Amino acid sequence: MSSFCFLNTVKEWGGGEKWHLEVAHYLHTQGHHVLVMSQSDSALQHRATALGIKVHVIALSNLSVLNPLTMNGMVKVLKEHQVDSIVLNLSRDLKCGGIAAKIAGVKNIIFRRGSDRPVRNYFINRFLYQKIISRVLTNSQATKNSILSNGTSLIPPEKIAVIPNGIDTTTFIEKEFIPLIDKNNNTFTLAALGRLVPQKNFGFLILVAVELKKRSIPFKMLIGGKGEQEDLLKSMAIENDLENEITFAGFVENPKDLLMCACVFLLPSLWEGFGYVVVEASLSGLPVVAFDISSNSEVVTETSGFLTPPHQVQAFSDKIEYLYLNPTERIEMGKAGQAFVKNNFESDTIFQKIASYLLG
Repeated sequence: MSSFCFLNTVKEWGGGEKWHLEVAHYLHTQGHHVLVMSQSDSALQHRATALGIKVHVIALSNLSVLNPLTMNGMVKVLKEHQVDSIVLNLSRDLKCGGIAAKIAGVKNIIFRRGSDRPVRNYFINRFLYQKIISRVLTNSQATKNSILSNGTSLIPPEKIAVIPNGIDTTTFIEKEFIPLIDKNNNTFTLAALGRLVPQKNFGFLILVAVELKKRSIPFKMLIGGKGEQEDLLKSMAIENDLENEITFAGFVENPKDLLMCACVFLLPSLWEGFGYVVVEASLSGLPVVAFDISSNSEVVTETSGFLTPPHQVQAFSDKIEYLYLNPTERIEMGKAGQAFVKNNFESDTIFQKIASYLLG
């Protein structure tokens, strides 16, 4: 059996941490030796420990690569665990963990890129991508394209693989839930879920709510998540007299608690490496309205939802109004989305592909 290390020093819980934990757990259940390196008291540390996965706590910053004690400590740990393959998350993880892994003689140094943002073609990045990284694993074609957007001098396209995120569809569908609000069949409820940060662009939904109210469409909008823009968004809702229409649900541990209250799922994100929350919404039987940008076209089909030009309130609202006026088609689109996810993102198949890739 092989020995894997997953280095992820993000403190909070997000999509990248979910991916690292799920893949680490899958390999652990397959009998491989798995080590997770994470920050102290991080969400990943606690969840990995609860699953019986070995965790090594480490504190990294962008300058840790210059600290010989930190670097030597990482090299020692990697050698002690006889790591064959290391999977790196953040740029600081790549700089420190990648170089330490190279010194330790780790065979496969893999950078897992999950954000659809261009990589700057700087000297340090060229060094890391060309001299340190063995391969890059992305979660969508859009993410791969963004890495190559500044040319192929950074890394050859053939060294970048695309494997989407996976989800255990049966477990998700059968999972029990407690609705955050009473679902009244006569209430047209819109749902959105994610961190309340600029990238997720929830302020756009406030403008959409204003437009829907102008059109005299009766609706409720349920927004789940916490983040730096929470107070701003709540103020915007109050300023636009939307207290009766918009509910802020806070952090949602079980996405189904929110999704199963809704009729339509809304995604106004400015970019998504892989819209995992869209996959969860589709499995919940919801049609999706999102921007036609980034990887959205890889998770939303023409039969499961609508993709609109970004930032256009009228166009976005038009699709919501269409779904309000056509409840039968709304249900059929939800069914189509659920079938699409089952056929393309089933976790067993995806995790087998990832394991084969990491072992390669």
